[in-house]
Amino acid sequence: MEKLTEQWTGQFCASVNAEKREKVVKVLKDLVLNADDVAKIMKVFTSQMDLANGTDEGKRKQSDLLMDNTHVRCLMDGTESGDYLGLDLGGTNFRVVLIRLKKGVAETTMDNYTIPSDVLCGPTKGVFDFIANKIMDFFEKHDIDNRKEALPLGFTFSFPSTQVALNSSRLVTWTKSFKCPDGVGEDPVKLLEQALQRRGLADKVDVVAVMNDTTSTLLAGNYIDKKARIGVILGTGSNAAFVDHVENIERWTGDTKDPKEVVVVVEWGCAGDNGCLDFYRTQYEKEVDNSSNHVGSYTFEKSFSGLYLGELVRLVLVRLTQEGALFDGNLPQSLSETWSLTTSHVTEMERDESMSTMHTREALKQLQMTSSEATEDDVAIIREVAAMISRRAAYIVAAAIAALVNRTQLPDVTVAIDGSLYENHPKFHSCMMDILNTFCPKSRVKLILVKDGSGLGAGFVAVSALKQNAAQLRCS
Repeated sequence: MEKLTEQWTGQFCASVNAEKREKVVKVLKDLVLNADDVAKIMKVFTSQMDLANGTDEGKRKQSDLLMDNTHVRCLMDGTESGDYLGLDLGGTNFRVVLIRLKKGVAETTMDNYTIPSDVLCGPTKGVFDFIANKIMDFFEKHDIDNRKEALPLGFTFSFPSTQVALNSSRLVTWTKSFKCPDGVGEDPVKLLEQALQRRGLADKVDVVAVMNDTTSTLLAGNYIDKKARIGVILGTGSNAAFVDHVENIERWTGDTKDPKEVVVVVEWGCAGDNGCLDFYRTQYEKEVDNSSNHVGSYTFEKSFSGLYLGELVRLVLVRLTQEGALFDGNLPQSLSETWSLTTSHVTEMERDESMSTMHTREALKQLQMTSSEATEDDVAIIREVAAMISRRAAYIVAAAIAALVNRTQLPDVTVAIDGSLYENHPKFHSCMMDILNTFCPKSRVKLILVKDGSGLGAGFVAVSALKQNAAQLRCS
C-alpha cells in the first residue's frame, strides 16, 4: 500500500503553483498513514483485546477495551418461526417492531415514537411508563393485544451499560438528550418490566434479552447474510461487536458446549486513552480532543467518526491558511469557528468525481463562502484535504475491523455496518475495502449496510435468547 501523500498529493492540485504545492505537501506529510502504521494498529488492538480478556485484573486495567460478554451465543440459522417483539431505545426516538418469522423469513411491522422533552428530564419511571404506554398502543393498533401467550421481547438499550446476563444489565450513565435524575446503577430490564406491569402488560410481554445497538446491528446483519460475524456502528460515534471464540477469552466462565462462541462488544471508542495509539495521532486529533466534550477520552473515534471528521478537515485548512497555501493567508470567517465545518460538508465534497468541483463548491456555499473567497487553487487544495482526511479515517477504522476479522479465523466474513458516516460518505466503503483486502489474507471480507438495524436486531436477539435457553447454554 502506497503512502497517502505519494498516492494523493497533487491529485487535484495539478494547476496549483509549485510554491503552494510545496506548502501543501509539507502540511499533509504529517497525515501519512502507511502499511506499517496499519499493521501496528492491528497489532495494538489484538494486544489490547488479549489484555481485556485475561483473568488478571491488573492486566485488564491496562486495556482501554471493555470486551463485554453479551451472553448472546446463538445466531439464527434460517429455520426459525414464531412472533417476536423488538424495542429500540437509543435517544429521543424509540421504535417498537413486531417480527413474524416463518422458516427464517421475517415479516416486520414497525412504529416510531418520540419521547417528550419533559419526560426526558423527569424521573426514569416516567420514561419507562411512556414506553409501556406506547407498547400498549402498538398492541391495539396492530390487533395483537388478545394473544394468550406472552411475546418474547428483545430490548436494544443504547446507553453505556454493564452486561450482567442475557436479560440484565446496569446503566452506567444517561447520555444524549436524557437528563433523568435517577436510573444510574439500575437494570433497564427491571425498569421496563415494572412499567409493563403497571400498564397491565406483564402477561403479554416477556423481556428475554437486552443489548446495545452494536449487537443488534450484528444480529440484523446475520439475518441478511449468515456469514455476518461482526457488527459496527460508524456514525457520529463508533463501536463494534463480533463473534469471538470462547477459547480466546481467558476469563470465560461459561460452558464450552457448541456453539463454542459468544458475541462480544469491544467498546472501542476509548481505545488509545492509555496512549497505545499515540504513534499515529497528529496535532489535529489532539486539538479535536482539547475542544471536545470528553477531553482525554474516546481517543480512537476522534480519528475518524462523524462527530469529529469535519473538524479534523477544518483544522488542516486553518494550518494551510497560516502557511499561506490557502485563501492568500486570510482565513474566512466561516472557517474560524470550531466545529463550523461538519462531516456533512466533507461528505458533500467527496461526491465530486475526477476534476469536477460542483459538490465542493456547494459545500463551501453552505459555509457561506463566496467564489471570490475561494479561488480555483483554494478549491483544489480543499478537495485534497477532504480526500486525504477521509481516506486516512477509513484506513484507521478498517485496521481495527481487520484485527477482528483475523480473530474470527473464518474464510468468509461479512461485516454489518450501521451509521450515517458509512451510509453517506461516497468513498468510505472502498477505502475500507482497500485495507481489508490487503490485511485479511485468509478471509474474504464483505461490508454490508444494515440501515436502522437496531430495531430488527432487537427482535432477532429475542429469537437467539429462546434458542440458547432451550439448549441450556451457560454464559457465566
